[in-house]
Order: sequence, then C-alpha cells, then structure tokens
Amino acid sequence: MRDPNHSVGTPTTTSKGRTVSAPRRVARRRTTRLAGILAVATALVVSTVACGQEGGGKDEQARELLPPSEVDTSNGLVIDGELVADKELWEAAQGQVVKLYSGTGKEAEDLTAARFKQETGLDIELTRLPTNKLAERVLSEQGAGKLGADIARVTDPRVAREFSEQGVFVPYTTPFDRLLREQNTGVRDTYLNCYYFVNAMGYNDAIIEEDQPTQWEDLVDPKYAGKLGVVAVTTGGTLNALAHFQISTLGREFLEQQGRQNPRIFDSTSTEVDALARGEISVASLSFNNAFAAELAGAPLELVIPDKGVSASENLMGMTANGLQNPAAQVFMNWTMSKSGQSFAAAQGFVPARTDMEPVKAGGKYQLPQADSPQFHLFSEEDYEKYAARDEEWWKQAFDYMG
Repeated sequence: MRDPNHSVGTPTTTSKGRTVSAPRRVARRRTTRLAGILAVATALVVSTVACGQEGGGKDEQARELLPPSEVDTSNGLVIDGELVADKELWEAAQGQVVKLYSGTGKEAEDLTAARFKQETGLDIELTRLPTNKLAERVLSEQGAGKLGADIARVTDPRVAREFSEQGVFVPYTTPFDRLLREQNTGVRDTYLNCYYFVNAMGYNDAIIEEDQPTQWEDLVDPKYAGKLGVVAVTTGGTLNALAHFQISTLGREFLEQQGRQNPRIFDSTSTEVDALARGEISVASLSFNNAFAAELAGAPLELVIPDKGVSASENLMGMTANGLQNPAAQVFMNWTMSKSGQSFAAAQGFVPARTDMEPVKAGGKYQLPQADSPQFHLFSEEDYEKYAARDEEWWKQAFDYMG
C-alpha cells in the first residue's frame, strides 16, 4: 500500500549498469493471464490508497482486524480491566483532540486513530511525514516557539534523542511505567518504545504458485535472479536493522549473494510493496506491516516468517509540553501502552513492546515472534551507534549501490 507521503523512486544506474529504483516501470512482455492479474492487483492497491487518503472505512477495518476491547467509564477509563485514565483525567479529556505528529505509516496511524476513538470517543489530528522530514518540521516549530504536536512518533533513535536534547520531548510517566521498565521495553527519561517494526519476507502468490520461498536463503536461489526486490539501506532505521540482522545471522556474504541476483532496489518500502503486488518483482525482503496492509487490501501477497527470525527496530514516542497540557494526549499515551493498544498494534503487523500479554496474530493469520523470542532480533539504539555505518558501507558494496 503506497503511503502518499513516501517519495516515488526514479531510475538510477550503478557503476555496473544496473538499473534501480524504478517502481512504476512495467515489464514489456507479459502473458495475457499475468497481465490480467497485475491489472487487478494495481487496481486494488490504488483504490486502497484512495480510501486511506480519505480516511474511509477505517472504523470497519479496525473492527475486522481485532474486535474492540471491553470499556468501563463508570469511574475513569478502564479497558480490559486496566486503568488507562483516572476519573479526573478522563473527565478533563472529554472534547479534546490529540495532535499527533508521526513518522509511522499513514495507514497504520489512521487505523490506530479509528481504534482509539472506538474505545475512548476521542479524536486524533494526524500530521504524517517521513521521520527525517518530520524532524525538520518539529525542530523548526520548536525553535519558533510554535510546536503544534502533543505527541510525536519517530523511527530513528537519533531523532528521538535530539528531540529530547532540544526540549521537544518532556518527561511523562504512563500508569504502566514500572511494568514497562521491568520488561525492558525501552523506556527512556523523556520517550519510550511503543512497539517494534519488523522486516521479514514476502512473495506474489499469483506468480509463485508452487515451491514457495520459506527461508531467508531462498532469496538467493538463482531462479529469483532479476525477480528479487530490496529496499536501500539508506532509507532509514528499519533497513539498518534488516542489514545488521542478515549480516549477523546469515553472514556478510549473504548480502553479496543478493547483490548478484540483479535485484530491483527501491527507495521506500511502500514502492517496493506496490511493485511486488503488481508482479514487477516476485519475491522480496520487506516491511511486514506495509506488506500486510497491502495483503488486507486484496493484493496477491503472502508473507513469510522464516525460522531464523526477523529483524526489529523501535518506534519511539514522546510527549511534548503541549501534550502535558492536553488531557486527551495523556489518555492516548496511556492507551498506547495498555494491553488494548498493544494488542491492536500486534493485529496490524507490529510487535508489542509489552511481553505480558497473550500473542495476537496479525489479522488473525500471521504470528510474529514476540519481543522475548529467540527469533526476534532487535537492532537497539546501542547497536545503531556501533554498527549502522559499517553495515551500510558493506550493504552498498554488496549491492553496488551509490545512492
């Protein structure tokens, strides 16, 4: 599913003549049957994007993903037996709107807003930009004394740390703080990890009908030469996590083997998923949540969680000074870390930060490894500082990439 805020790749040629990042190009030769499949897949993706941009159908989609939790507002806000907001906070939040700035995908945030309103009756006003662009806006607004956000979510630990240093993020403690710290979920002084992004594998099941890929090693099978899709490591933190996972689990040579597959290299996860849905590539390493959203929309995709596990990185969230003055923002922060909020994140294809819950399948179909599983490979903030530059250089060498 294409996020309208993602950039669309343009053709780039490497030093060896390989063409990359041309997600709109369609192969010249197709069989009649395959052309029909691709036309249907493209229509599904486009129609879903239009729906997502208008916000239509999100209430129903959220309910289909996971039924709303049991809510009791007789003495504050209690959801599934957990106190999310005491009576004073709950009453003060009525009629208020949460202003959320987010680097997370728009589709995911629209669904989250729909679920939050179902369980609280409160609205979210979303500003969605890629994390690097979001950082520019937030710091500019902060410097001018006109920050519009109550809460911000970013995908890069360096940005979260800068927000903290520049006073964008201020201390706020949810009712679950002690539990979150005991579980080592990633609580810092002024921000926390609300859930994890995951990278796994997927394929177009209208093209690959037999002998489907099941393991990471299948990506380097010669039969997928010219049919493999990858996203450039320079795209962001989630791709740094994937590169490090592949290097540490499968070896640096695994990157080199992928590079010899003449892969299509994309500059965003959304354009890669679109190309996979259209059949321009047939197999890919990919952002699980993005691909899962496209599959839900009807794209001919099947996701794979290999035995050797998945890569993971943090989604970091913090409260601003504005948020401290907005009771609805405090309710949202608390709700996000409640079992209900965490379960809904899992239903969308993320991995919850909390580990004291029953596992929730994405869409009732896929069970991702939980944060305390040996199959869950987290690229921590410390790992980022230690390995990101080295891994990026190795990745560029393996894929002969100059972007």
